[in-house]
Amino acid sequence: MALLQTPEDIISLLHDMERRSKHKAAGLDQQDTAGQSWTAIGFRIGQQHFVTPLSETREVFPVPEQITPVPKSQRWVFGIVNLRGELLPVFDLNLFLYDQPVKLTKRSRIIVINDNEVVSSVTVDEVFGLKHFQQQPEPILSEQSAALPVYVTGTVSQQEIEWQVFSFRHLVSDPRFLNAAA
Repeated sequence: MALLQTPEDIISLLHDMERRSKHKAAGLDQQDTAGQSWTAIGFRIGQQHFVTPLSETREVFPVPEQITPVPKSQRWVFGIVNLRGELLPVFDLNLFLYDQPVKLTKRSRIIVINDNEVVSSVTVDEVFGLKHFQQQPEPILSEQSAALPVYVTGTVSQQEIEWQVFSFRHLVSDPRFLNAAA
């Protein structure tokens, strides 16, 4: 490689690299996957892996030490937390769905649901952060739906994991979820 001594030498080298890159790229098969890709937030409840659309969540945060219980509420009402000066109801999603209380660990998180009318959040065992998929989720077939919660609207696979698409919109519109009083 020649010694680069002047700005013109550097610019000439960059132009040469650009020309060679364009020449090599011209032979590659161009696939437009932008319309097919999908991003969601991945989380786990028990052994089940879920994803939820970004638009259905507002925030994710660790479970705080101080959670105030709510008297005369359903068992799955976990309590109320103070999130930056605002009271936020927290529900135990595992208890609500599977009748098993959440076992809080250092990986447990609270997901704040993004809904204009219902202010709520849920505990989950673990959050995996943003998950990027190269395809849109497959809708649930009628024979599959009996084994899954009614809030699961589809499935998507990645790295040998079958992710179930969980709809918080369906959850906050369910009268059973909205009736938290015991």
